[in-house]
Amino acid sequence: MPTLVKMPKWGLTMTAGTVTGWLRDEGAEIEEGDPLLTVETEKAVNDVEAPVAGVLLKIVAAVGSEVPVSGPVAVIAAPNQALSEEEIASLVAPAHPQGAGAKVGIGGGGQRTNREARAAARDDSGRVNASPAARKLARDLGIDLAGIPATGPGGRITSEDVERAVARQAATGDVREDVVVLADGRALSYLIAGPPTATPLVFLHGLGGSRGTWENLLGDLVERHRVLALDLPGHGLSDKPAPEVTDYSIAGLAAAVREGLATLKLLPSILIGHSLGGAVAMQIALDQPAQVTGLILVDGAGLGEEINPDLLDLVDAEPSSENARRLLDLFYEDKRLVLDRGVEEMHQGRRRPGAVEAERAVASAAFARDGQQTGLPARLGELAVPTLLVSGTEDRVIPVNHAFAASRVIPDAWVKLMPGIGHVPQVEDASGLARTVDRFARAISG
Repeated sequence: MPTLVKMPKWGLTMTAGTVTGWLRDEGAEIEEGDPLLTVETEKAVNDVEAPVAGVLLKIVAAVGSEVPVSGPVAVIAAPNQALSEEEIASLVAPAHPQGAGAKVGIGGGGQRTNREARAAARDDSGRVNASPAARKLARDLGIDLAGIPATGPGGRITSEDVERAVARQAATGDVREDVVVLADGRALSYLIAGPPTATPLVFLHGLGGSRGTWENLLGDLVERHRVLALDLPGHGLSDKPAPEVTDYSIAGLAAAVREGLATLKLLPSILIGHSLGGAVAMQIALDQPAQVTGLILVDGAGLGEEINPDLLDLVDAEPSSENARRLLDLFYEDKRLVLDRGVEEMHQGRRRPGAVEAERAVASAAFARDGQQTGLPARLGELAVPTLLVSGTEDRVIPVNHAFAASRVIPDAWVKLMPGIGHVPQVEDASGLARTVDRFARAISG
């Protein structure tokens, strides 16, 4: 029997991948596990491996083509097995997913305009801003408007936004994107999935990042764990009030996150913080130790004093595509991950109203050219929860020796090094970090 090779699904929200190169030619004999092709997604570049041994009979997806998740990319046959073009077409046709990777038009004539998605606006009563057509469509389809990113003017949800949410839900399964509104009116955007009764794993991103940096590893955890990835205040799709009216210090960010988690009834939880998010997670554990069952600090800030001043220079620079590229180049050891679409996504994220001002306010409150000023290193001995310190050995932002030094002070701590990895292990080795998170979570949850 011939085997159809399909586009894999990496992460919770992946709907399609772009073929960037074939590593084997048609007619080549291959072994199970051989890399066949390279695929680029919004977050990473990965190789797709052969599911069986045989002969690469037919390449279905050409270089440059975007293929929906589970869509066909190639046909592998047994040695000496011949198939006609009609037989190959018959094998491939049923595998084309319907709608899973479809792009929904926003502008006239089906052409997508460059409107940016964001959390929907609300009126004084808390009612989501949506067009009448979008409201009716959501009601007919049983979709909660509160979890749909808006692309309409003034943060208004359009009917196309609802259609896009339906397509995404069909492709990603039981994944919910929503906002939690704090007492002061700020909305924090989040993604949640997994068994509701499992111990929550809460993921907090780094400076200038978003919850999207975690998505490639969440898919490996969602079957066993309740996972939530949150946009910190001033980041991603969360609200970005002016620094003059908002506390963007580590303590201020921690208070907002803690309130959001309490509102969502996700405490106590295991907090997984990357870089700045690590400092926020530690602050929550110090302020409310009973609400934190464990900490995983991934290249965490707040463990020591040093920080690469190049990061702060790039934060202070005017937003541009070149500036975004330099940031990603600083973060990743694997330069294949400095993708054009990733560069543009970071650039557009920094162009959101209030984003740069919030990012700079966070940076100036926590870091300086001569070192970090979180105040947390002096309190590491107070941490009263199991703590795993994860560090990429090639991190150029925060020295790896911070993890070792901190492990000697934190009462219940372990170190996990990720060889050959830079500052963002959740992107450079998502599966490896997911396995580490899973083992730690299961160990401390019994």
